[in-house]
Amino acid sequence: MGTFIMLVGFLGVIGGGFFLVQSFIKKQPKKKALLLTGISFIVMIGASSTLPAIPQIELTEESVETNAQGTVIITGKTNEQSHITLDGEKIKTKKGIFSYEATLKDDQPKKLTFVASIGDNDKAKTIEVRPSKAFVAFLNEEKQEQESIKKAETALVLAEKKPTQKNYDEAATRVTSLTKEQDDFTNRLAIVKENIPIYEAVELAETKQTKEHIDSAAALVAKATLNKDSLFKRVATLQQKIAEKEKTEKQIATAREAVEKAEQEPTDEHYNLALAKINELPNNNTELTKRVEKVKQTLTAQKEEAKRVAEAQKKAEQEAQKAVAEQQQAQAAAAAQTPAPNTQATGEMVLVTRTGDKYHNRKCGNGTYTPATLEEAKNRGLTPCSKCFG
Repeated sequence: MGTFIMLVGFLGVIGGGFFLVQSFIKKQPKKKALLLTGISFIVMIGASSTLPAIPQIELTEESVETNAQGTVIITGKTNEQSHITLDGEKIKTKKGIFSYEATLKDDQPKKLTFVASIGDNDKAKTIEVRPSKAFVAFLNEEKQEQESIKKAETALVLAEKKPTQKNYDEAATRVTSLTKEQDDFTNRLAIVKENIPIYEAVELAETKQTKEHIDSAAALVAKATLNKDSLFKRVATLQQKIAEKEKTEKQIATAREAVEKAEQEPTDEHYNLALAKINELPNNNTELTKRVEKVKQTLTAQKEEAKRVAEAQKKAEQEAQKAVAEQQQAQAAAAAQTPAPNTQATGEMVLVTRTGDKYHNRKCGNGTYTPATLEEAKNRGLTPCSKCFG
């Protein structure tokens, strides 16, 4: 309806203008023509005010380039009834003028679409934001810096985990090469440096494994500010090893004494004690095992020799007894044929010992008995045994 009225008003203005021109030409009264024109103009203006406004938007440029920091100011114009938005974000306008600061995050161009809206009516304009060469260079520097920071962080983590002089130097080189000072990195480096002597003391103790080095490391670990728990565990493990080592050394010393005793006095008791001490050792001791085996061989040889001597002695005694028995049988037979047996005959056989002062007609007591003639016994100064000849 508003459009129709505006059209009527427009036609009225045209018609009034025509009549006004005609009145000038014919020199007729102009009042009616002026009145028609004025009323038609007012009607047209009034009708146009009832029509909905059309959103308008114009951008200063279709393509812009960022500065060295990756930002750029985009400006544009719109009608006062329009609302400008970008990706749903409302852009502030002042008397139909608006501006927006765009920032690129990488070296890729980006298109931005501004939308002017009045009610349900929209009008959009798109502009391309291009990265400048200076910004691309800045991004490359930032990328390199980030890579350097990452490498410095990696080196620092390693130095904190294992604070050796080598790792500290590597981390320090990485940190000092950064273009921007990193306070956090500097503080962490200082802590690593303080812990280097502590870590190296633990490593030295693990290499030397002496009580002196371990005690020194334990005292330093108490002051550690990095990896304190793990260092304590390492020192505790070393202390346990030293305790076990000392215990083993005492066991070896005891076993060695037992072996030496068995070597000096090779008896079953000493051998068994030495063998038991060797078996108590946590690890096989080849030297002591070989030595105790030799003791066993000595014992075996001694037993075999004792057995051989005993058997020889027994055999000699049996032979002596047999000889005496045979002699006695012969004497008995001779006595049966002789009226008065001569017990002092020189051919009579008796038993004698190597160190005894008596002669016997049978085995009498301990000792090794050998047969001899009565004459031989008397010649040696032996006298008859009271038990055998009593």
